[in-house]
Amino acid sequence: MGQWLMGVSLIDGWLPAVLFAIVILSVVILLVSAIAGGKQTVPSAKHNECMRLVALPIVIAIVAGVAGYTIAWLLSDVFVAFGVGLGPRVMAWAAAGSAVAGFAVAHLVLRKGMMRVVAVILTVFAVLAAAIGIDQSYGEYGTIGSLFGVDPYGQANLTGLTKRKDLTTIAQWREQVANGTIRDIPTKGTVDKVDIPAIKSQFKARKTLVYLPPAALVKTKRKPALPVILLMSGQPGSPGRAFQAGDIQTMMDGYAKNHDGLAPIVIAADQLGDDSHNTLCVDSKVYGNALTYLTQDVVNWVKTNLPAAQNAEDWAIAGFSQGATCSLQIGVNHPDLFGTMIPTDSELGPTNGTRQEMIDSFFDGDAKAYENQVPINAIRNHAPTHQTLIMGAGEKDTTSVRNIRKIAPVAVKAGMNVTAVESIGNAHDWHAVQDVLRYGLAVFGYDTGLSDTKPDLSDYPNLKRVAV
Repeated sequence: MGQWLMGVSLIDGWLPAVLFAIVILSVVILLVSAIAGGKQTVPSAKHNECMRLVALPIVIAIVAGVAGYTIAWLLSDVFVAFGVGLGPRVMAWAAAGSAVAGFAVAHLVLRKGMMRVVAVILTVFAVLAAAIGIDQSYGEYGTIGSLFGVDPYGQANLTGLTKRKDLTTIAQWREQVANGTIRDIPTKGTVDKVDIPAIKSQFKARKTLVYLPPAALVKTKRKPALPVILLMSGQPGSPGRAFQAGDIQTMMDGYAKNHDGLAPIVIAADQLGDDSHNTLCVDSKVYGNALTYLTQDVVNWVKTNLPAAQNAEDWAIAGFSQGATCSLQIGVNHPDLFGTMIPTDSELGPTNGTRQEMIDSFFDGDAKAYENQVPINAIRNHAPTHQTLIMGAGEKDTTSVRNIRKIAPVAVKAGMNVTAVESIGNAHDWHAVQDVLRYGLAVFGYDTGLSDTKPDLSDYPNLKRVAV
């Protein structure tokens, strides 16, 4: 029962439908009973009773809705209390939830008996429904379990899964599938938690999630050397949340289904150590050696133990929000490790306090060390470079779109192969990540030989090009 409950979806399915239905039904009951109550009064009091039971709650609802939207707008776009804009859909849900709650509270004060009970129920469910709506807009928590850090992934020991000398090329694999030598390819890949030893960094990371595509699971000694995507969540966030909110397994399995079981290995590594930590993805005395963990411990473990390609052109680094900023600064500063970067909703640079606070705390007062982690500076420092950059943002996340327009031209000038896109209708959310990553997967797959079809942006209707 507990496991079933933890797996109940917050994004679609029966739970959101039931919550929204209860809210609508409660509003209808209160309105109908209020109108009926007004009609039953004597003619001289009918107008006043209708005003009291019908018009007054509606007026309060409108005032509450405007107040809710205004507060959300102030927190989002004026005070930037969350570090990013919330987006119009989130603010609309805040307004709707406030309006319905205001309507319910008005009836709670004005009504008696069963109608007061209905008003109590509506108050509670108005808040819950608004929370569900906001989560659906953002796409962060996919299940009830994800709210409590519970995910469906099991622990596995993948150490020594494949020996490097046994690996074949992608071209050889595809030829063997075509001639029937390779058969019985699984229809789905697997996702497992693993402990990657922090041998060099001593960084206290949470468990890593590893997606292995069907081609890595075929019962043959000679597995293909697969490209790799290193994926990072935002902050707060975790590897499990990145996989669930990004719908990574579904995306990769869908790709593998159309490409002979081939898809990248996806490694969701922990760059934070804890939801409350923003490590800036650097080595520091504040939260430990996050950069060394990612670029040495994780990369070396993957190359040693999994059927993973070894060259930089076969590795991509991707992320959302704080993880997007990390993917840029790490990818650009380590062209020997990563040939492709796929950041969504990136900041202009590492952000945890003021510039001087970061320099003092994370870089021991070394301003140059901080500046080297700012993506624009890092791109210029490593120019010319022929890495691939697929940079995206939610259309409604105007700050991140502006960041693209500042970073992408510098990358173009440095010689990068750049595609800048907006996810239509989305904001600073995981829906945008899915849109951008789906296109990035197609580009990366073509570049690494998983597919012969060069992707065309026009085939991705949720995306539009950003002029840079």
